[in-house]
Amino acid sequence: MPKKKILVSIAFNNWGLQDKEEKRLTKEWIDYRMEVFQTFTLKSLKNQTNQDFITFVQYDQRSEELVQDALNQYEELPENVKFVKKSAFNTLVNKEVEGHDYFYLVRIDSDDMYHKDHIEYLHQHDPTNSDTVVITNKVGYIYDAPQDRLATIDLPSPPFYTIIYDANEYLEGKRIKLKGHLSVQELPHEEITDRRYLVIIHQSNTSTSFENGYAKQEIEDTAEKEEILEWFLGRRK
Repeated sequence: MPKKKILVSIAFNNWGLQDKEEKRLTKEWIDYRMEVFQTFTLKSLKNQTNQDFITFVQYDQRSEELVQDALNQYEELPENVKFVKKSAFNTLVNKEVEGHDYFYLVRIDSDDMYHKDHIEYLHQHDPTNSDTVVITNKVGYIYDAPQDRLATIDLPSPPFYTIIYDANEYLEGKRIKLKGHLSVQELPHEEITDRRYLVIIHQSNTSTSFENGYAKQEIEDTAEKEEILEWFLGRRK
């Protein structure tokens, strides 16, 4: 049976498309974002039914001391979740990929979540077509954490996707070139048709809100809402 490596890549503060003032390098920004990561994204990773994956959370090396200080305020990370300097990312990934046949590079932001069986789904996945290079997911949920509101969300090309590589080709330098997540749909891809991601609305979102058209249909039934949130967060009560 072919050996598959699943690696989750998360950008913490190693780039800032809308951060011209580089606030992402400040203690205030890092402490807040770490709280969001620990409350949501990390919980999603720890809640995965299949823990056979590695996560690299990339940070800007200029903020290493502040990032480590923020991490020290929380419980020790699981062995398969590591904060790494952006400059070390490629070397670390190559070490993880060695000895495998396929490499699944899973993308998620540091304030969002995947369904608890998403990693298991990827382990069981075999591309339908030999030319498939991306697994995409247009439909999911959006959760307004401050207001405790949940709704469905449908996006043309959201930043929740997995790139499939032949491991040897990756180690030889092959990379799928993307022009932002909107370009993913232009690649040979397969679509996940069920809702496997959860966008989190918190107090510092820069481009997403519950009111600006992202929320499609609010889940108003309390029992249904709690069941859906449990798929991502685990039991809350």
